[in-house]
Amino acid sequence: MAISQDVKAYPIYLKKIDGFYAVWNDSIPIATQGKTLEEALYMAKDAIELMAYDAFCNGEKIIDPDENVETEDDYDFKNFVVCDMYRYVRLDNDNKVKKNCTIPESLAKAAESRGINFSKVLTYALEKEVEMV
Repeated sequence: MAISQDVKAYPIYLKKIDGFYAVWNDSIPIATQGKTLEEALYMAKDAIELMAYDAFCNGEKIIDPDENVETEDDYDFKNFVVCDMYRYVRLDNDNKVKKNCTIPESLAKAAESRGINFSKVLTYALEKEVEMV
């Protein structure tokens, strides 16, 4: 399955509270935390990529990053995390489902005579239709 790698940088806000780094973005919305700064940044990236996966699975638009969005909450610093918006889609693509479809008989015969793999062509066409390639 050829799924594009759509990489986006999302702004996040961080505040150290009781030995943890709280991380959030009001416009997505995500909120998470980490014991170290490295862990907090990883958790923010993971939360955003999971949000994108959930939107994709539900046929919803993935929220684009907005650099101009601010937060009303007090924060120590603002940073960006670079996210692969289709990482979880690629991880989940091993499960195959059987679908029945109807096409014109002449088209089926022409494709069969050329040894065309119907599943491969349909997969590619659907990926293109839902903007995964």
